[in-house]
Amino acid sequence: MIKFFRRIRQQMLSENKISKYLLYAIGEIILVVIGILIALAVNNWNQERNDEHLGKELLKRIHRDLVKDTTDFNKVIIRNDSLREDLKEMLVDLYSGIDTITEVRTMSSTWDQLLDQPFSPNDNTYRSMLSSGTIGLISNSELKEEILQLYSEYDHTKTLLASISDWMIRVASDMDSNTDFIKFGTTVSDIFTTEEMLNEDDFFFLNDKNSEEFKLFIRAISSVAFYQKVNNGYRLDLIKKCETVLNSINQELKK
Repeated sequence: MIKFFRRIRQQMLSENKISKYLLYAIGEIILVVIGILIALAVNNWNQERNDEHLGKELLKRIHRDLVKDTTDFNKVIIRNDSLREDLKEMLVDLYSGIDTITEVRTMSSTWDQLLDQPFSPNDNTYRSMLSSGTIGLISNSELKEEILQLYSEYDHTKTLLASISDWMIRVASDMDSNTDFIKFGTTVSDIFTTEEMLNEDDFFFLNDKNSEEFKLFIRAISSVAFYQKVNNGYRLDLIKKCETVLNSINQELKK
């Protein structure tokens, strides 16, 4: 085809048909431009299809993350509610009087679980989309805003709970620093191998309600109870917001 057009050009030039050659050249340029425009249109169409496909795949991944988050949040809430009942029993035992080292060890085991409550949502997909700029592939602007707002709530919750957790740990550390309660923990008590090392004198403060050590312990328990309540409240709120976004994603994926 290229040789064919070249022969036509050469024939026109040899016959000194300049005007016809110019018209031909302009027509050839127009054809080339049209070809380029068609190629660009096809390329843009393919790119739009690829972007649309990738956008839906990312929505599916966020959907999976949010489903897992709602499941994990519910598990934490159930666990906290159960631990809160253990906390109530601990207080009843405290005010009734502690008689044996076994009771103290049971309390210590419960206590260790109360302090382990991190907020760790499944936000890797969202973070990756932000860093790569692929968040823009979500074509539905309202849905994109919902997702951005939800993860903004995640960040706010994480910051707030981390602040309260730090306060709770400081109160608990103050109690540990001023009492011998830490000696009864499962990760520590095995090193105290004789009665002289670990005996009733070590938990005497638990039976002295007027002592500063007892008041410190009650304060530490109260700080944990406060954190539990706030933690559960925020997770319940996030579950509702996750469900709203999940519903919006479902509707978008059906289109």
